[in-house]
Amino acid sequence: MDDYREILNIILDKVAKEHQYEDGEISVKSISSGGANYTSYLHLATVSAPGKEDLKLFVKVAAMGEKMRSFAPMRIFEIESFFYNSLLKTYQELEERQMVPAEHRLVTPKFYASNDECYKEALVLEDMTSKGFQAFDRFKSIDKKYAFKSVENLAKLHALSIAWSIDDPEEFQKTAGLKSENNIEIILEFLKNVTTSALEVTKPDNKDRMSKFLEKMTVPNEFANFYNPIRCSVLAHGDYRPSNLLHRVNDDGEVDVISVDYQTLQMSSPIIDLMYFIYTGSDKNFRKHHLKDTIEHYYTELRAALERLNLTPDDIYSRDDFDYELQK
Repeated sequence: MDDYREILNIILDKVAKEHQYEDGEISVKSISSGGANYTSYLHLATVSAPGKEDLKLFVKVAAMGEKMRSFAPMRIFEIESFFYNSLLKTYQELEERQMVPAEHRLVTPKFYASNDECYKEALVLEDMTSKGFQAFDRFKSIDKKYAFKSVENLAKLHALSIAWSIDDPEEFQKTAGLKSENNIEIILEFLKNVTTSALEVTKPDNKDRMSKFLEKMTVPNEFANFYNPIRCSVLAHGDYRPSNLLHRVNDDGEVDVISVDYQTLQMSSPIIDLMYFIYTGSDKNFRKHHLKDTIEHYYTELRAALERLNLTPDDIYSRDDFDYELQK
């Protein structure tokens, strides 16, 4: 499909012009997510010009046609554009106003440009691989160091959402409309096909239990209610798993982690992001040894992040509230 190449060229030309690289050269390389992405064409691009430092870019161009969009559970391109064009600025202003130390601020790839026209959506970000970041191997289990850094990042994201809900509750409530207006029956029909495949590879001893759980989760009201916040509302990432994070191992052995792919932001419980990360990223051995301390570390970091934003955790999301919601 050549249409997306035209979209790609147009938005890269726009970035080059905006940064005074008009007389430079643009080189592009297609990349693969290894099966972790099916909604976009992915590219790395370099914009070069004499006497200037190269611009290292990551570009996503929509790959979803009309049929696939009818099954998409979220308005993913619109939502990610909202994050980089609007929400991120709000979060950065909150951090600046509350004088959050630089080392404790949310880190994201630099945003360069977006195109929001339907069927021509595109997003240009900083290429973090040029700074040593890489995606986690989604077929391997996370370890404790990576998990702790990942939930620290998640705590910052959730704390900023909570701070925004207090600072501007009217605007915060508008984000409740980020969820798709698609017919829930279409989504559930898609999920039923997925669960049929899941049951085929479930161990016999677990099949009955799994079947009952999946049957319950594909009831329209149960599915919708699963994401509803109970004691605390946050604008959750919605797909917080290792393949949507980038990490870098530093010379001292410490790990830096940042989240990407903000396509599924939605009003939800903070527990959903936390447990989704743990259970999509870990194996039984990790959970046996580190489930409790990973959960504990998340809540400790959430409290610290709220305090840095001059908020009182016990008034907003006490330990009792957290434990109650976790149990539910």
